[in-house]
Amino acid sequence: MGALGSYGLSIPVNIKDSEINDLVDISFCYHETRSYDSITNAAFKTLPSGVLTRAKREDASDVVEGMYNLQLPLSEFNKKGFYTVYIKPREIRASITDIGTLTAFPDVRGIVLDTTEINSDYLKEKARKNNELTGYRIVFLDDSDGRQDYYRIITSNNKCEPVVTMPATSSDKTYTYRYEDSSTLTFITVSPSAAAMFKDNQSPYIGKVGQNILLVNTLFEPIQLDIEMVTHDADTISNMLEGSQLRDLDNGLITTFNENDEIYHQKEVYTLKDQYTGKPVFEVAKEKTNGVDFSQSLDDK
Repeated sequence: MGALGSYGLSIPVNIKDSEINDLVDISFCYHETRSYDSITNAAFKTLPSGVLTRAKREDASDVVEGMYNLQLPLSEFNKKGFYTVYIKPREIRASITDIGTLTAFPDVRGIVLDTTEINSDYLKEKARKNNELTGYRIVFLDDSDGRQDYYRIITSNNKCEPVVTMPATSSDKTYTYRYEDSSTLTFITVSPSAAAMFKDNQSPYIGKVGQNILLVNTLFEPIQLDIEMVTHDADTISNMLEGSQLRDLDNGLITTFNENDEIYHQKEVYTLKDQYTGKPVFEVAKEKTNGVDFSQSLDDK
């Protein structure tokens, strides 16, 4: 079972097949009917992201940017009813190590992450390279792991190390940060992070030490697909309405053929008579359930 769809907004997104599993989450649920009880009791299951592959051009020399094939496994999509497929960017969990400034540029505030604690080998590797997280969205979680209703966009990330400073009025250490490519820490600048000109005494919230966050790629927006699995489609209905038919009066069979003159449907026809008078009362046409009679053919009649 397959489908073709486009992903991305203002630009066509081109995700390598080898990276789809690290960048995309696919879930689905099944409900037998559209009734309230059926829908509310439906539980989402995860699909392997490998069911999504890039669409290729005719000569197979290149891909169609932003266009993907979705091949849904029949082992899961095999019931008559309704399926909801939810495709969204993968969310990676991390924790804020510090909120600090740059030693050389004290006006630049940023989020410091320890790359060893990022919950994804793929994103962990990207975070260890300068500016590879640019464009990612940071979603902030509250103390109950609920999503807060704002986010920030990463504008840069560079590996850094702390610089200890001792405030004149306190014995507590504080830290600023300087760039250092051998470190496992990365200093992330986000937008917005500077105070607005009309309210320069209040800096935008960019998180707090120890707060859990989600790192989310911005390659595409979440997509919902509704799929209905049915017994008949337009072609099969057309076969029944317009297909050639053979009525075998000796055997009481009506055989319907498709456009290739292959047997599509067969039913038995018989008459019910009044038990007292023997007069025909009903003519019954019933789907043949004990095997198709393949001797029925348009060629031999």
